[in-house]
This record gives sequence, C-alpha cells and structure tokens, in this order.
Amino acid sequence: MISRENKGVLLLLASEIFGSSMDAIARFIQQGGGRMHSFQIIFARMGITFVLSSLYMWWAKVPDFPLGKPSVRGWLVLRAVFGFSGLFCLYYSVHYLPLAEATVFRFLVPIITAWACSVFLTEVFTKKELAAGLVALTGVVIIAHPSFIFGDVNDKIGPSAANDVDDVAPTQRLFAIAVSLLGVFGAAGAYTTIRVIGDRAHALMSVNYFSFLSTIVSAFALLVIPGISFTMPKDAQQWTLLILLGVLGFALQFLLTSALQLDRSSKVTSMMYTQVLFALAFDWGIWGVIPGGWSLFGGAIVIASTLWSALQKTQKPARAVPKTYDEESALLGAQAEGAEDVLYRSTSR
Repeated sequence: MISRENKGVLLLLASEIFGSSMDAIARFIQQGGGRMHSFQIIFARMGITFVLSSLYMWWAKVPDFPLGKPSVRGWLVLRAVFGFSGLFCLYYSVHYLPLAEATVFRFLVPIITAWACSVFLTEVFTKKELAAGLVALTGVVIIAHPSFIFGDVNDKIGPSAANDVDDVAPTQRLFAIAVSLLGVFGAAGAYTTIRVIGDRAHALMSVNYFSFLSTIVSAFALLVIPGISFTMPKDAQQWTLLILLGVLGFALQFLLTSALQLDRSSKVTSMMYTQVLFALAFDWGIWGVIPGGWSLFGGAIVIASTLWSALQKTQKPARAVPKTYDEESALLGAQAEGAEDVLYRSTSR
C-alpha cells in the first residue's frame, strides 16, 4: 500500500509532467504565427480551469462551495495572488528564454519554500533535506548551463530548429531572468500558503480562487493596457492548444494542491526538480535541441538526488494527522522530534 507521504510524491511527479507540457505549449503559442501575449495564454488556461473545477465541485457537492470556510478565505486569496504572480513571470520568461533555462530558476522554489515553512510553520529543515536540495539544484544548473554562468557553451547534438524568434537582445534576456526570479518568490509564497491552508479547504477550492483571480486580472490587462489585445486563434491547432492548456491546468492544480496537502514536509517539493528533464525532452522534440554531455550529467545528478530524498524515512514520530485544522495549529504545523538532525527550526511562539 502506498503511504500518505509517497502518494504525495507521486501526485507531485504527475503534476510536473503536466506542468512541463503546458510550458511547452505556452512557449510554442507565443512564438508561433499567432504571437499571443502571456495575458491571453493565462486567460485561456485559467478560464477553462475555473469552469472545470467549479463544475466538479458543484457535482461532487464539495462542502463550503464556492467560497470556502470564512476562516481560510483570506489565505485562499493570498494563495491566488502569489500564484498569479508566479504564473505570469513564468509565461513571460519562456517567451525570451529556452524552456530548460527558464525552468532552472524555479528550482530555487523548494529551498525557499522549505525555509519559509521552517519559519512560519515551524517545520523541520534537516541537513539531509538541505543537502538533497543543493545537490539537485547543482544538477539543474549543469543541465541548463545558462550562458551567464558557463559562457557560450556549444552542448547540442544534432541540428537546432532555432530561428528568428529565438534571437533575443541581451537586455531582453536579462530582464526575463529578473522576472523569472520574481516568479520564484511568487511560487514559493503560493506553496507556503497551501500548506497553511492544509485540509481546511478542498484542493479545488484553492484552484478555484487561483484560476478566478488569474482570469479576471488577465482579462482586465488585455482590455486596458495599451498595445495588448486579444488575438483570435487562426486555425484548429491554436484552438486545440489553448483548450489543452486549460484541461492540463485543471489536472495540474488538482494534483499539485492534493500532493502538498497530503505531505506537508519539504521532501515532496524536492520532486519538482524532475521537471527540468521533461523540459529538456520538449526542447528536443519541438525545437530540435538534443541534450548533450552537460545535460546528461546534470540529469543523472537530479535523478539520483531526488530519488535519494524520496526514499529517506520520515523522522517524525507516527501520529494521527487531523483532517481539519484551526488557524493556530495550521500555522504551527507538526512538531518533529530528533533535534540532532535539525539544521534549523524557528523558535516556538
């Protein structure tokens, strides 16, 4: 039988596959003939996700639908704000950066999330978790081998499908990197608030807040910001890709939120490192970039470190996990024993 912790890991791994697929679709649509803006992609994806999640919660008679319990509505709104900022920064950056290079910055999220949870939720941040995260991050950087760290590295095997849409000015690239780093903090804030919410709201309640706010904000931006407008899809392929974005987004958010609610430790977030492997696969399949020696070496490091982290035994004593939390218990989180393995834990209030 799959344990609660391992189920969370598997759910998050599945969500990363869907997430990489959406990133590839978003980059393809932005660079294709339609040249759709990031706000339009967010509007299409999150609008469909909102409809699907709302219909499911209505059909399943989810308690407290559609607004959730009054005690967590503020946290749900905050999760939506963080989530939208992270999503926009991601879609903006993939327009100017290769998919794998844009992905590498998001692998700062697990370390920031684990640290934030140790501060705000008093969760344990162990030496093993820190070591696994840093080793995996090293592998991710090696895979992406961004030019601002490694210089001009020719690490591609076979032909590249790069064309004029891939020609980005240095200032555009640097700005895209800065936006990516801002998105890291948005994503970390979203994951942390999901853990604060815990089981007090259905997984799709969090998705609904996130998708609704994203749809409204992106629609407003398309209507009022000069130079930005809605671009009508030109053919069946573009319509299909936009719809697929929404369907995958619904599945992604459900799996991601469920995973973080099942396992509130920082171990599950380390599985996000596997997303770079899927990003490399899409770079190869769509844009003709085949991983070279650096990528293969870094991929081996990522797989080894994340697998080692997932197989580590939980240090917490066995205890029943409450199905609901009041605000104080959700903020304090589980108190772990075994202080000899603790790198950092915030002091109790």
